[in-house]
Amino acid sequence: MRSRTLSFTLCTLLAAALMGSACQKQDGTTRVKSYSQDGALGITEVNPNMPMSPTYHTYKEDTRLMKETIKQVPQVTGSNITMNGPIATVRLSVPANLSAEEAARVERDAYDKLSKAMPRYTVKVSVSRK
Repeated sequence: MRSRTLSFTLCTLLAAALMGSACQKQDGTTRVKSYSQDGALGITEVNPNMPMSPTYHTYKEDTRLMKETIKQVPQVTGSNITMNGPIATVRLSVPANLSAEEAARVERDAYDKLSKAMPRYTVKVSVSRK
């Protein structure tokens, strides 16, 4: 008898809880956002690495942008860019007659420009006088 009463009480409480959650106030302020019309149910908006995303870049495109940025640094005669995940290693060549201070200035200038142009990469710049 006692277990029936306990069982009935639990069922009554469960039913009341379910009814209370189903009867919430509907004030009309909830707005539903629809997926964008990209053919992939909006997935391109949440994954920047998908080729359909407007923020998608390949290593080839990133390297091209880095080379364009390096052209803005004076005294650079050549460059070599190596990409390894989020790390971009850039080796620059400058004329042999540059002093160590001038080569360091070129290195700092290249680092500043590259890190601003490509903030998603950890940029490592080295300069050699040839």
